[in-house]
Amino acid sequence: MKDKITKIELQKKRKDRVNIYINNEYSLSCSAELVFLHSLKKDMDIDKDYLEKIIDEENYIKCKNDALKAIERSYKTEKEISTKLVQKEHSEKNINKAIEFLRQYKFVDDYRYVDLYLKEKMKKQGKKKIKYELLKKGIEENIINDKLGSISNESEVFNMDILARKKYSILIKSEDNSFKIYSKLFNYLSRLGYNNSMIKDVIKNIMDVITEKDNYRQSIKKTTEENYQELHSIAEKRYNIILKHESNSVKIYGKLWRFLTAKGYSSDDVKQELKKLINTDI
Repeated sequence: MKDKITKIELQKKRKDRVNIYINNEYSLSCSAELVFLHSLKKDMDIDKDYLEKIIDEENYIKCKNDALKAIERSYKTEKEISTKLVQKEHSEKNINKAIEFLRQYKFVDDYRYVDLYLKEKMKKQGKKKIKYELLKKGIEENIINDKLGSISNESEVFNMDILARKKYSILIKSEDNSFKIYSKLFNYLSRLGYNNSMIKDVIKNIMDVITEKDNYRQSIKKTTEENYQELHSIAEKRYNIILKHESNSVKIYGKLWRFLTAKGYSSDDVKQELKKLINTDI
């Protein structure tokens, strides 16, 4: 008994494809274009094996073309390409053949993909997040571990320190509570996928240095204010002594100048103090 096409119907979801029934049973699917090119129609006698061979080849070519389109704009992993091909309802057999074709011509290479990904993300993310994202993309864990293992902790800390300092400079504009700054900075770096112990060390280093600078500035400010008060007190006492036997303001100024500068006060500070003291009195 010869095989006969008993029905050709358009698919409901994809109008460019049809289902072919042979001897009243569903046999296979193919593009509507193939039906037109080979003049396939109902009640036509057909060699089923030959038809399947033609359709398989046609479906593979379409699958391969879809795979090539998938990598036109950006480099992709094998899993990302496979997922796109599954969405287009290609068979597992054709998807595997298409992926092998891409491998053969170096259009897909998960090792190279990881290299490119690391080059782009390493300055913005920690190893934990990078690994998580690469696993989602279908990269084998051993490939990821191998590539991440070649990156030193020092390099990761260096990149994190840059990000942390930038974030810190933003946070202190709207927050002055050290605990809240620490918490927000920690959460920020944690979301980027950095190791908790590394985060603590980096934040401690940043905040210790900043605190030390702030303390130093406060100390300098305090010392300066104390010096001014001391200078004023000494100048005022000496001035009152000189006034008892000298009324010439020029001579008073000169004696006070020599007295105060001899004690180690700067010329600018002495000049400023004498101007206030003598002008006020006169």
